Amino acid sequence: MIENFYVVGEKPLLSSILTLSKELICNQMLLKRPINIKIQQQIIELKSKSMKADLFDLINWVQSGYFMNKTTDLGKYFGIYKNDKLVAVTGERMKMNEFTEISAVITHPDHTGKGYAKQLIKHTTDQIFNENKIPYLHVAESNIGAIKLYEKLGFITRRKMSFWNLKTI
Repeated sequence: MIENFYVVGEKPLLSSILTLSKELICNQMLLKRPINIKIQQQIIELKSKSMKADLFDLINWVQSGYFMNKTTDLGKYFGIYKNDKLVAVTGERMKMNEFTEISAVITHPDHTGKGYAKQLIKHTTDQIFNENKIPYLHVAESNIGAIKLYEKLGFITRRKMSFWNLKTI
């Protein structure tokens, strides 16, 4: 039985077996044009079991609880390695007819400020545009630094939406 899950949108009605853990309010942001920056780092698709383990470990070390073991099955994930250590990642998650979600924009705290996230986002969004789809993402409204980065890259806020964390009793 699943003990913990998210519902997106309006506040769900609770039953006797569910309790509301928290509400995460996010900006849903879209990118309408390719990002105009140069990629200077080697970006690789994270395909092997060991790379996927590195991805899972990095994401859950920096931002635990939002990325599960099989999330990588939903799309392609890309990363930058330095000295054989995965230091920055991003990828795709939900895919729809016209849209693909950017997922897991994460940089190890020892490697922030080096432009890795920008380059990974450009790489990933270029892949999405090549499929004739529109990239979008969700970012916590409290994550002002990330929102400023996304706006600088050309993302616009489409709307705010709630992610409700529910737990079974």
